Amino acid sequence: MKIIPSDKIEILTTLSNQEVRKILTENIRPKKGLKIGFNKSQEKELFEGNFEQDRFEMQRIITGRNSFLPQIKGQIQPNINGTKLVADLKVHTFVIIFMIFWLTFDGFAFIMGIIGVINQGTNPFLLIFPLIMIGFGIGLVNYGFNSQKDKSISDLKRIINGQIKEKTFANTV
Repeated sequence: MKIIPSDKIEILTTLSNQEVRKILTENIRPKKGLKIGFNKSQEKELFEGNFEQDRFEMQRIITGRNSFLPQIKGQIQPNINGTKLVADLKVHTFVIIFMIFWLTFDGFAFIMGIIGVINQGTNPFLLIFPLIMIGFGIGLVNYGFNSQKDKSISDLKRIINGQIKEKTFANTV
């Protein structure tokens, strides 16, 4: 499990670059401001963000809020039998900064707790609280990101009629 989750994907499709551009343009709306309410949007777009030339930055449109929603940043590239869409899925920068502060504060509390146990004989049981907060923070980010990552990837694959390029690892022995 990563402390701050991210993923890199490549989706291959037999569609031409122009067809993929048209599909992405039709399925990405500009980002809107804060929405109030829980009504499902009647709009046809699946993503919000921007698409310029062959580069895009977008996120899936969902009902409700999820601060850990994957931010998809990528580009379309020509490929031998069609088009390749290369994208990085990451957590929003604000969330990363917030989690750095969260984990730094909890790590500092844990270290201070260890110093208290060693120097002042504080009850070692109290060290469990900072560890629980660190685990909760990491778990929350990973759950929020991973719960939407697969949905974002499958929506992207579906609209461009593509397949994920399987990751291959070189033998390092």
